[in-house]
Amino acid sequence: MLTSAPPAARWLITGAAASTALVIAAALLRDDASLDALEAATRAEHAAPADSAPRRPVEAPPRDAAPEGELATAKARGVIALEPLAARYPKDPAVFRALMERHALPPPYHAAALAAATRLLELDPGAAGDDDVQRVVSGAAAGPPEVASAALELMASGMGSRGPDLLYDLAVGSSALKERAARRLGEAAVLEKATPALRIAHELRVSPSCKARQALLQRAATEGDRRAIDVLSPLIVGKSKGCGFFGTSRCPAPCASIAGEIKQTIQAIEARAVSDPPAPGAAEAPPDR
Repeated sequence: MLTSAPPAARWLITGAAASTALVIAAALLRDDASLDALEAATRAEHAAPADSAPRRPVEAPPRDAAPEGELATAKARGVIALEPLAARYPKDPAVFRALMERHALPPPYHAAALAAATRLLELDPGAAGDDDVQRVVSGAAAGPPEVASAALELMASGMGSRGPDLLYDLAVGSSALKERAARRLGEAAVLEKATPALRIAHELRVSPSCKARQALLQRAATEGDRRAIDVLSPLIVGKSKGCGFFGTSRCPAPCASIAGEIKQTIQAIEARAVSDPPAPGAAEAPPDR
């Protein structure tokens, strides 16, 4: 057919065939290259890096709380079992409460009991309101000097508003630490944590004169509690003797000039106290260490 066609026509037909062949070949080459690139990318995606180690299975996070059965068993066995349990569950307040209670049993191990109480308060600040915790910390203040210092520090900085209450009890008591407790209580940072009832009782107690106390009576009537009454009551009671010639005459009340105002303040505090809920009783300690 091509031989019978004119030369110009033969040239056009041959050129068109060649162009078609080039297009088909280019398409075939492009598809092969794309396929090779896709296969290479797939292999690279699924292949682990040469320098990577096999992945370890993800471990479950440790439990923060000891199982109830394990804690009960440790309580029954005493300190010898509770100490290792505390090391295994350092975030469980229940473990440190049990450890504190055991160490506080007679004869008390003040340092160990205070250490457990400190950790308990770090985990559960609300435990400062528990009678058992307060009893342990106050008891530690009667222990060796280094333990007593640690107990005062815990009262001052680690027990919220309950700490100043304990410091006040020491300051007004007969403890050998009364002066040190009074100094700690007088610190501004400690008084900031105190309740209004504690602050007014403290201010009444340290006021230098009856006139200075008179300025505090209105606050005492609305904020004070039994501690304020304990400060005010002696100010309106005279001694039966000790004054006058040879000390045989009756002594007037220290603040006789404002006795009427003090009596009204005491009555206001007592009237409010009638409606106050009773304080919760202390929990029983375990029977033995």
